Amino acid sequence: MTIKIGIASNHLIHPTERFGTNFVDYIQRDYVTGLRHAGTLPLVLPLGDPKDAEDYIAGVDGLLLSGGQGVTPILYGEEPLAEVAETDIYRDQFEIALIKAAQKADKPVLGICRGMQVINVALGGNLYQDIYKQAGATEKHNQYPTSWEIPTHHVTTTDDSWLHQILGERFAVNSFHHQGIHEPGDNLKVVAKSDDQVVEGIESNDGRIIGVEFHPEMMRVVHPEFQRIFDYFAKLATENQ
Repeated sequence: MTIKIGIASNHLIHPTERFGTNFVDYIQRDYVTGLRHAGTLPLVLPLGDPKDAEDYIAGVDGLLLSGGQGVTPILYGEEPLAEVAETDIYRDQFEIALIKAAQKADKPVLGICRGMQVINVALGGNLYQDIYKQAGATEKHNQYPTSWEIPTHHVTTTDDSWLHQILGERFAVNSFHHQGIHEPGDNLKVVAKSDDQVVEGIESNDGRIIGVEFHPEMMRVVHPEFQRIFDYFAKLATENQ
């Protein structure tokens, strides 16, 4: 039976030179490719009303949440700092509803970068709005303009974690963020950190929700070991069939 993975879309909220005011929902191709190479059928879920989340989740075997804007601080009880930059509360609210619907249906969730952060907020945790100002980060966590597929700093995993199982104790990753997990949400544990103690991986106590702060979808072609993240997630999704 085909494993179907829903990918929550991002959407343009500003006019652009190419699209003008013809706003679009979209997902970067790399996420789709990673899921396809894991033997799954990716389905892009357009940004919608939170009340429709359970219907969307009913049609898939797992949920992937991608990168993008910062998560709106008011959703975890804080006033936004100047460093937050762009947020999109409509996307936040829809993805939070999807996460809760997936959890209710016992379907696995994979969060990548922002995706990991919004999982944490959905489950009652909070974020550092800026890891440099609030968490004392010292490494370069936004490597732009360095090419996306090039690893730029190391992470270390915990011994009993899913990341340790598939990628080992220590490895180098890329990085494109300035927010990060502060206090983990309910039933979430930190399973990887950078050398300056920024959270780089999470896992729920039951192992059904996983997340990474880096971008394996951008590295998997040049560094094929990162395809294992998508393969592992596909295996979690087969348990629903």
